Amino acid sequence: MSEVVERLERIERLLITLNAKIDNFLGYEEITEKEREELRKMREEVKRGEFVRFEELFEE
Repeated sequence: MSEVVERLERIERLLITLNAKIDNFLGYEEITEKEREELRKMREEVKRGEFVRFEELFEE
């Protein structure tokens, strides 16, 4: 469960950062190299199926 929480926290941090940039009318070209790398890693994880669906997190 802690791995899931870590991933969710990482996604939350990225969303907060990206949302702030959107609010300031900045585009993809304005994000840092570190942020681009993090997005690339997340895309690769999703392509490999290394994610947990929202529904799976809260199934009983």
